Amino acid sequence: MRTPTAEKSIPIGALNSLPAVMREHGTDPWQLLESFGVNREAMASPLNPLSTVTHGRILEAAAKKIGCEHLGLLLGQKAALGNIGPLRFLVLNAPTVREAVENLIEFCGVWYRGLHVRMIEEDGYACISLSVDSGIPGAKHLLTAYLAANIRILELILGRSWHPTLVRIAYRKPKSSALYERYFQAPVWFGQSQYEVLFPQGLLDQTRKSHDQELGRFLRQHMTELRSRQADDFSSRVRHVIETLLPDGCTSTKVAEFFAIHRFTLYRRLDEQGTSYEALIEDVRRNLADQLLAQTDLPIADVAMRLGYDSQGNFTRAFKRWHGETPSSWRKRPRAAVTQTPRDDR
Repeated sequence: MRTPTAEKSIPIGALNSLPAVMREHGTDPWQLLESFGVNREAMASPLNPLSTVTHGRILEAAAKKIGCEHLGLLLGQKAALGNIGPLRFLVLNAPTVREAVENLIEFCGVWYRGLHVRMIEEDGYACISLSVDSGIPGAKHLLTAYLAANIRILELILGRSWHPTLVRIAYRKPKSSALYERYFQAPVWFGQSQYEVLFPQGLLDQTRKSHDQELGRFLRQHMTELRSRQADDFSSRVRHVIETLLPDGCTSTKVAEFFAIHRFTLYRRLDEQGTSYEALIEDVRRNLADQLLAQTDLPIADVAMRLGYDSQGNFTRAFKRWHGETPSSWRKRPRAAVTQTPRDDR
């Protein structure tokens, strides 16, 4: 599986409130920020990308520096829609709450490439969940900040009198737990499997005022064009999700859910890039098979399982299609010869 890289980024403006929070705790923020290469000039361009790893390390170091376990909550309370460019106007111009939320989820990846957002509707509730790649330092602070920020955004969409029904957080209950319930104005469950906000599903169909249909079409077209410029990044993100899901059974529906889009939208966006879900999963499996066979002593049956095949026989047939021989015979060849094996770059 790939490790987090600088390709996964979020706007540097997401750190805008950190200096104020650190000063409130009696600490000069710039010595810490500049040690990570972030200065005042960089912060003046809020939409510029900063790697998710660096962002997480900054928050981790800042929390330790000021001795504040709820740093993410403090940052999220100060958040707004200023770091998502024209998406702010598309969201606030939407005719219904559902379209506003779906626009936010669909297009936030234009800038927040390191954040995964999706919405599930079940048992009468809408559930918005947030995640980042495994291994990101400071993930608890990142995700708490985004969770709190989403409350601010939902208030802009639904009105300030709105409050969530339930909030779920994936780390243990902190000593400052009362601050969380005071901010969210809802029960907060800690030690959960996800970072989630739940509210009644019926609110999604609530209509909103001041919708301008012509402006909405223009903004959506503009956002679509911005996203299309990141086509290569989208296909690489799909590839990464496939790698993550393979051991537990990867399907196009699961991958689409990860990006909070319909399966047909996933196929359309990949087709616009000249590829497909089937081509990507085939390529991922082939590359991982080569790595696992060449670099580990895993039994072939275990390799097949890690690649998401339901039987060793199905894996063997696929491998013979790729290389013209069985996995066992390929593995026995000298490593130098293995690395020179030509690949079909379909």
